[in-house]
Amino acid sequence: MTGIDSAKARAMIGKTVLAGMTYLDAQGNALEHRQMAGQVLRINDEEGVVLASAMDGEEVFLPPTLDHYTPAAPGDYTLRSMALTISDPDYLCTWDVHLAPGNDP
Repeated sequence: MTGIDSAKARAMIGKTVLAGMTYLDAQGNALEHRQMAGQVLRINDEEGVVLASAMDGEEVFLPPTLDHYTPAAPGDYTLRSMALTISDPDYLCTWDVHLAPGNDP
């Protein structure tokens, strides 16, 4: 894994991540907010951080910038968009996705 902190990557395998994604248009206006949660399956340069979705087990791909994954405080986290509550997740992360003109989230 080049460019990825291999020690942190190994420590994250099997851990639960809650992610928030904000999709922005070319002018910076928020178009959509998405929330997701899942268990880390693998981390590599090609795929990034790969989660098994807490909803359906499908693979979810997140950026491999591990500094964005911060330890979560203990407690219950409700993902309103998924009608799902996750207790004591391991990591939180948020991302802004800047879309090119004409692209939809």
